[in-house]
Formats: sequence, structure tokens, C-alpha cells
Amino acid sequence: MASRRRRLPAEQRRRQILKSAVTVFARSNYRAARVADIAAEAGISEALLYKFFDSKQAIFLEILQHMSERIVATWQEEVDREEDALLAVRNMGVTYYRRMKKHPEELRVQFQAISEVADQQIAERLREDHQNYMRFITRVIRKGIRQGSVRKDLDIEMLGFLFNGGGILMNMMKLLSFERKFNETTVLRLMDHLVDSIKA
Repeated sequence: MASRRRRLPAEQRRRQILKSAVTVFARSNYRAARVADIAAEAGISEALLYKFFDSKQAIFLEILQHMSERIVATWQEEVDREEDALLAVRNMGVTYYRRMKKHPEELRVQFQAISEVADQQIAERLREDHQNYMRFITRVIRKGIRQGSVRKDLDIEMLGFLFNGGGILMNMMKLLSFERKFNETTVLRLMDHLVDSIKA
């Protein structure tokens, strides 16, 4: 069985290490987790892991980037599916909530990364990720203005902060187990309220 694991294609092995690392980080945290723990979770030696990643930080940064890219890709799917930008914004919020519920370990890792901002590279990664979220959101809102479904008098940059903050709020409510009061019905109402406040 071990020999079969060693023969995994490089990209598949890399994904296996990242998935195992998410499990390890979510179970403890970035500081407490060791490369040895990640290797053990992946069923490989530390030496083999180091052929793919030169440090725990490199693994953590790649996980954060991958999660961010998946969020933006999911939003893009909503924009491609829904022509009306105003409805696309609403759907983006709901889709984000559903993704967060489906991947609770990723949610924990993403949220705990905030406590690691003393590490300059982690802080830069998070800053870039959130800038990407806000750029995407404001782009969709600008599309809505061009379509005539979104008000022209809005401060688009502030809306980007507001919608991004909504995602952070969803994360916190999930992590603090507020599901009875803050569930998908609540998210739908929240998104409807936000959309109503910006529609033309």
C-alpha cells in the first residue's frame, strides 16, 4: 500500500498533502500543527512532503490561495449563470454560505489565519485575497449600474467592504454555532435586504 502511495502522480500527491494539511490545521491551528503531523495525516514521510513544500508556511499559504480562488470561481459561475447583476450579487452571498457549510474545515483554517497576521506573508496573502473579493464584488455592482438595476449614487468601494464584511459575519456565525438563528433562511433575508438597499 505504501508503494502505491509513492507512485501517485505529482499533482495528485500535492493535492493529497494540501487536503491533509487542512485537516491538521483545522483540528489544532497553524502554530500548533507540525509538518510531521501533516505528513502522518497524508500517510507519507516528512522527506517526501518536503519534495513538494519547503515549509509549513508554504503549505498554509497555498491552502489560503486555493480557497480564495475557489470562492471567486464559484462567484464567477453565479455571474455567468445569472445575467441580472443584482440577482447575481444576491446569489453570490447565498452560494458563499452554502460553500462554507459544505467545507467547515476550510472555514476554520481561513478564519484562524487572521490570528496569524503577525506573519507578513500570511498577512499579505489575506490582504490580496480580500482585495480580490472586493474587486470582484465591485465589478458585478458596476455591471448592475450599467444594466440600470443598481443605483448610480452609491459608493461602490464602500459596498465592496460591506459585502466582504457580510462574508466575514457568515463565517463567524457558523464558527460560533449560531445555526438556529443564523441559517440559510437568515442569509437569504440578509442578502434580500442588501440587494433592496442598492437596487435602482
